[in-house]
Amino acid sequence: MPCGANEALCYNENCLFQAGEHMKLTVIVPIYNVEQYLPQCLDSLAAQTAENLQVILVNDGSTDRSGEIAQRYVDRDPGMFHLCHKDNGGLSDARNFAIPFVRSEYLTFLDSDDWVEPEYYEKAIELMDREECDICLADIEYWYKDPGKRFVMKGLSSWKADTIQKKALLSPLFAWNKVYRSELFTEDPMMRFPLRTWYEDIPVTTRLLASAEKIGYLSGAMIHYRQREGSIMASTSDPRLAQIFTVLSSMRDHFETLGIDQKYHDELEYLHAEHLRLYGMFRFIRSDREAEYYEESESVMNSCYPNWKQNHYLKNLSRKNQIFLRWYSCATRWIFDPIIKRK
Repeated sequence: MPCGANEALCYNENCLFQAGEHMKLTVIVPIYNVEQYLPQCLDSLAAQTAENLQVILVNDGSTDRSGEIAQRYVDRDPGMFHLCHKDNGGLSDARNFAIPFVRSEYLTFLDSDDWVEPEYYEKAIELMDREECDICLADIEYWYKDPGKRFVMKGLSSWKADTIQKKALLSPLFAWNKVYRSELFTEDPMMRFPLRTWYEDIPVTTRLLASAEKIGYLSGAMIHYRQREGSIMASTSDPRLAQIFTVLSSMRDHFETLGIDQKYHDELEYLHAEHLRLYGMFRFIRSDREAEYYEESESVMNSCYPNWKQNHYLKNLSRKNQIFLRWYSCATRWIFDPIIKRK
């Protein structure tokens, strides 16, 4: 089992290393069958300019050479890299597995097929120390095989909002483009990623962003996200896409429990419109479950946010997306199908 709060030696049957009592930042990297991409990810961590950086590699039951590759980095720099082996449990389970081992002031996550700029963590630490931030957001470069499709997504929305917490909720809700004050996770045993579900980042990041007292932001692409076939971002018909209904319901329940659902009403309403009616329909429009998905999303929107089409954040979307959101239905799909299928 993981070590206790005051122990420096972390141990379970598959993981033994000195916890970084004096480390500034811990990077948790779940690993599963990524032998083709893992060296680039770990090279980018080895090249970091930040001092007192610790990397916990969690081999989540890989069946390829990923574990061997990870071990090479541990052998090369055992002060920075630490490797744990566990049975396959999925991305969330691997992250959750490593969190109890964290002893550093700050914590972040990195997917094992992505990579980061050499100065990223140093800049994040400097900003968080100087401004006493709870969370620091960073820009993302989306990396496709086709160089012409690559683009940078801002880590913090430029849309007008009353507070930075609201702006952050309108931004990409990934766990891995953020550095966190570790105690947000280590002092709250409930702050863990939901198991065996897609969209696992949304419930955690929305809770943390809404409750953070101070949020920092680094401009410029610090993280390179590799768009791979089979990922949630690339999928159009996987039935697991429908798990978004459960994830958003859980998010609503949490905000209501905390009594902040009205404070963040417009942001929650927009997130539902964005994920259910925009991203969701763009994906399901190509599947045989399109009508079923549309009816369920329509039911959720009408019951939870009946006036969602008047949400003031929608005006920030492209004209094409605004038209799609307001006018797409099963009755009008014949207008939109040719456009979507050319994407």
